[in-house]
Amino acid sequence: MKESDIVMTPDWVAKKVVEHFKPAGRVLDPCRGDGAFSDLIENCEWCEIREGKDFYDVGEVYDWVISNPPYSCFSDFLRHTFTVASNIVYLIPANKVFNSHKMMVEIAEYGGVKEMLVIGPGSKLKFPIGFCIAAVHFQSGYDGDMKI
Repeated sequence: MKESDIVMTPDWVAKKVVEHFKPAGRVLDPCRGDGAFSDLIENCEWCEIREGKDFYDVGEVYDWVISNPPYSCFSDFLRHTFTVASNIVYLIPANKVFNSHKMMVEIAEYGGVKEMLVIGPGSKLKFPIGFCIAAVHFQSGYDGDMKI
């Protein structure tokens, strides 16, 4: 992880994402940051590398993983998430999903992208990037159409 990966999710964005996807069951926020997502979800478990809880050490299975992950190592982060969650919602630049053929194949092998909730340009969220930011819902075993 790089220092540039530490970008906090605005509370209004986290609220919109949680209200839209309604994660339930056993939920993990692997990049807690200041708690924008985990504080909104009852009994949400969390990791935060800066607090000594490394997501890569997680081997338990969750119904949902929801977070704003590090962008510099997103592919590896997503690969690990595939091993621990049935549903994943990551707040990411939308193009991260389509960056490489290898990533597209890995997403298809996991299931697929069920939905992209478009939030807006990074500048709207005060992120240091201008790319379109979306909450992307990956679902294990999913083979339907992607909703935008």
